Amino acid sequence: MNLRQAVLAAGMISAAMLAGCSGLDSQPAEVVAPEQQIPQRGVMILQCGRTPVRVTLTGDQALVEAMQGRFLLERVVTASGARYEAPDDSSTSFWNKGDQGLLTIRGESLPECEPAGALVLQAGEWVVEDINRGGIIDRSRVTLNFGNDGRVSGRASCNNYVGAYQVDGRSLQLTQLATTRRACAPALNEQETRFVQTLEQISRFHLDETGALILEGDEGGSLKARLE
Repeated sequence: MNLRQAVLAAGMISAAMLAGCSGLDSQPAEVVAPEQQIPQRGVMILQCGRTPVRVTLTGDQALVEAMQGRFLLERVVTASGARYEAPDDSSTSFWNKGDQGLLTIRGESLPECEPAGALVLQAGEWVVEDINRGGIIDRSRVTLNFGNDGRVSGRASCNNYVGAYQVDGRSLQLTQLATTRRACAPALNEQETRFVQTLEQISRFHLDETGALILEGDEGGSLKARLE
């Protein structure tokens, strides 16, 4: 997912969150050591204490958007995770480790940043690329759309589905799932059944280091999806 796609996918969130923010602080990129080329791409919607933050990762850069302003940071060398700093100003930095992070703005360290609950899910349409660690059928389409009204919907493979969801921190519960009843090819029907059954068992979620959404259940089922 490129920067343009990421910004479009999460734009509705930042528009409300960042009204009145200052302009983008940007400088020429500094060179990053080859050993630090850890894949880091995607959009992170975080809560750093009481401060909502959106971070768009594009490999060697991180665009941090918060109430204090918008900051374009550059990748720097670090022993673990991925650290980004404002050019010529190390007092503004973001240290990313998976779906958590540490943010310092102009020398002020914010509380540890964690996923901002439902805002992560509501960032756009998530396209499923893996069901129970077995991939999905080539050219098939499985999607997840989490509305701000507590409803979930999408395509299950062949049929469409709807349901309800509740979020509490990183906990996620999906209920009242129902699908349309269009006739499907046997392989798609089997995949659809696995998807819906797995979705019903989901109990928690997080974003991995590539920005993918990981949904997991207590019985071992899992789904992996990315913002389109």
